[in-house]
Amino acid sequence: MVFKLKLFCFFLFCLSFFLIVSPASAQQVSPGQPTPEFMKAQVMRVEGTKINPYSDYKSTIETLDVTVLNGSDAGQSIQVNYDSQNISDLTLNTGDTVILSKTVNSSGKPTYSIEDKYRLTPIIFIAIAFIVLVILVAGWKGITSFAGLGLSLLVIFSYIVPQILSGQDPLTVCMTGATIILVLTTYAAHGFSKQTTIALCSTLLALILTYLISQLVVQLSQITGYADENDIAIHFGTQHLINVKGLLLGGIIIGTLGALNDITTTQASTVFEFAKTDSNLTRKQLFKKGLIVGREHVASLINTLVLAYAGSSLTVFIFLFYNSSYYPLWVILNSETLNEELMRTIAGTTGLLFVVPVVSFISAYFAAKPIKSV
Repeated sequence: MVFKLKLFCFFLFCLSFFLIVSPASAQQVSPGQPTPEFMKAQVMRVEGTKINPYSDYKSTIETLDVTVLNGSDAGQSIQVNYDSQNISDLTLNTGDTVILSKTVNSSGKPTYSIEDKYRLTPIIFIAIAFIVLVILVAGWKGITSFAGLGLSLLVIFSYIVPQILSGQDPLTVCMTGATIILVLTTYAAHGFSKQTTIALCSTLLALILTYLISQLVVQLSQITGYADENDIAIHFGTQHLINVKGLLLGGIIIGTLGALNDITTTQASTVFEFAKTDSNLTRKQLFKKGLIVGREHVASLINTLVLAYAGSSLTVFIFLFYNSSYYPLWVILNSETLNEELMRTIAGTTGLLFVVPVVSFISAYFAAKPIKSV
């Protein structure tokens, strides 16, 4: 009871810390142009098509009659041109629901354009179906996992993002936010127990190591963080306020957190189950058995991390190796885009490799009976 009370007080302390830290307001950057109004609209009919004379690909422009479904122009019928860039999946047809933007110039004349297909309705139904499936399969654990997910998003959008936008160091902010997420979500998903606390402490140690390793590898590899045009846009769009390299490092921390938490909670649970199954096992025996399972788990997670990073950047990789500029292979391999993903993987997996023996040792120490200690 005393142990649980201490854990609960620790939990309240961390939660209070998060609530006390007031989120910084995001810097307001003047867009330099009229702010558009966005509304939903439905395509009523396709009036005709024509070739875009200004496009290198001679793409087809559709002339569409749309009816506005909400906003200041709700109920109005508007004719608008739309260029699908000769991509069949982007072509619009009668009955499609789209997002329409309206911009009013200084003389009061409105200009309309189609921004995208409206897809929130099916996405909401898919998300609900997924939530129901998780709860049916995982039961109460599924509910607590979603509670943990909600807490993670709360920390990201209420603390991490506003603090970075206010000019704080992204790496420090992400490290602090990751620690808060770890404490809140671990206890929310797995409850208060000795093995949960062991997993939490082990993850914090691995997270600190990942923090240090990520700084080292990015520095040695001369990664700048400007491999993507979005990074450049953030740098100049916020008037040099955000440290893009720090943002890259912070992303490594957040991206590694889930895998670290997964392996520590699973490993701690495994060692404690070994101890329950055979109470005669010594700490040394428990450690060895846990290490055997942990090695298999970490090998799988390393592959998972590599595939996750590669999958998210697959289009970039294909574009680089398509090599329309006929660069030599060594120039391509020297690309920051490729090496940025490589450094993410190395920093993340180093933390995974470190945490397996740590959590196995600590779990074995506390799981074994004192009379069987070595």
